[in-house]
Amino acid sequence: MAEAPAPLQALIAAHHARKPPRTWSLLVTIFGVVALPRGEALRLSDLQDWLGALGIEPGLVRTALSRLVSNGTLTRERDGKAALYRLSSGAEDDFGRAAALIFGDDRPQPDGRLHLVLIEEGSDRAGIRAELAESGYGALAANLLARPVHAGREDWQGEGLTGFHAEGDEALAARVQRLWPLASLQAGYRMVAGHAAALLPLAPDLGWRDAFLARLLLVHEFRRLVLRDPFLPEGLLPPDWPGPEARRLFDATLAALEARLRVLEGQRVDL
Repeated sequence: MAEAPAPLQALIAAHHARKPPRTWSLLVTIFGVVALPRGEALRLSDLQDWLGALGIEPGLVRTALSRLVSNGTLTRERDGKAALYRLSSGAEDDFGRAAALIFGDDRPQPDGRLHLVLIEEGSDRAGIRAELAESGYGALAANLLARPVHAGREDWQGEGLTGFHAEGDEALAARVQRLWPLASLQAGYRMVAGHAAALLPLAPDLGWRDAFLARLLLVHEFRRLVLRDPFLPEGLLPPDWPGPEARRLFDATLAALEARLRVLEGQRVDL
């Protein structure tokens, strides 16, 4: 097997550098990229081959798949002696929403404001805080949470809450930037931009194996970021925010890799 090009080796190294590397998370990406668009099941042998090419042992793949079956993300079935895994009906909607965000079909459009929610006295504060956090709200104080307003997304409403809007200013920006992992996201977007920029000129000449693996890993790295990004309005972001440039390079490189895979359709090889 020919050695992978340096930009692909760098992506593989980035995955293994993360401790723990979270094989289950990489499998989630694979099912979102490969299985979701076609609604198909994936064979255990293929999954082990693909992850084996990335240096991940078959036993770790089986353990991660069992975890995803146990939590309801996947279902397991048989085709003769072959084990097949498929997205569960309950997971398909969540995967579809995530895919729309990752691949740019549903890009959040912040309008410059924040939606603030005050949890009133006498309500189930712990339960409400948990629900709000799950929906992307960060805590400014024990019972005051905030989330950027995005066009087309409804503000959270419910019993025991008082909601209002605030315009972003310098003082609020300094406070809000501590609510989300912006430093981590900033570093991650710069890393993705670097990986994408290195892969882009090579994409038209990659073989099937390298193009396939590069697409999986690039999507995986970008997915880890956009699903945690609060998509704050520009006025509330740190200077030189790298998100838009990472998106531009990700989109261009993904399109080039997918174009290469279409050219090589029918030339799939065992990994």
